[in-house]
Amino acid sequence: MEKNTEESHEALLPQCACGSRTTWRRTRSRNSWQSTSAFGKTNILLFSVLVLLLYIAIVVTASFAINKCDDYSGQTDDEYSNLLGYQMQYERRTEWYPSEAPFDLEPSDELDMAWDDLLYAINVRLTEDELRRFNVNMTNRVQVSGGDYLGSIGVYHHLHCLNNLRMLIHWDYYKPKWEDYAFPEQFGVEHSDHCINSLRQAVMCHPNTAITSFEWVDEFNSLEGKVQRLEAMSTCAKWSSINEWARKKALVKGNFSYRPGPFAANQPGTTVGSR
Repeated sequence: MEKNTEESHEALLPQCACGSRTTWRRTRSRNSWQSTSAFGKTNILLFSVLVLLLYIAIVVTASFAINKCDDYSGQTDDEYSNLLGYQMQYERRTEWYPSEAPFDLEPSDELDMAWDDLLYAINVRLTEDELRRFNVNMTNRVQVSGGDYLGSIGVYHHLHCLNNLRMLIHWDYYKPKWEDYAFPEQFGVEHSDHCINSLRQAVMCHPNTAITSFEWVDEFNSLEGKVQRLEAMSTCAKWSSINEWARKKALVKGNFSYRPGPFAANQPGTTVGSR
């Protein structure tokens, strides 16, 4: 009886130990698989979320870029136009076309009147609030009658410079008209150099990236038989969209006066007072 019990005991002992190890291995394998499976599912989920976010970012960016390119009549991103409340409009057209009347005329009263009209709004009236929107230091800023401030829009300064250089090119015509001008330095070398550099910087600040080509015409042509075909399409500002706004705020000569500045007392014959 004891022998049978002992044999039974010896026979069962290895089976129990083996069974425990097998069960432990199965449990460990199952837990390991479950852990790996959960880890894999988590990674797949995170990867899917990242792909989705990337897709959304691409779609939004592409949509924004397309809208910006196609909307030629939309408002400009220029901070000044946005804050001052006017909308720059754009159009798609040939960037260059032959000069039209009156700007294709030789120096004349008619041509001068056209340039004067183009520069009608070279000086504009700006309120203190408008200037402060651009964080302008108000110290010694030029004021005009009514308490507003003297201002100017960049494009009109550039047009003024072009007009100045135009007259200098035709100085034989304009000299009799301007030789008694109170500020002859306007037509001097220093001011002309200033204008050239101002225009150079403006062109480089707003570079025209339109692509043009050249065509052979004849071997006797002054440009070695080739001409540049300025047929490229470009996105151009509608001049009326800024000019109409500026003309409403224009300071017209004879309709305003300057308030005395901080150095007026130093000028002989000047009476300081408010106007």
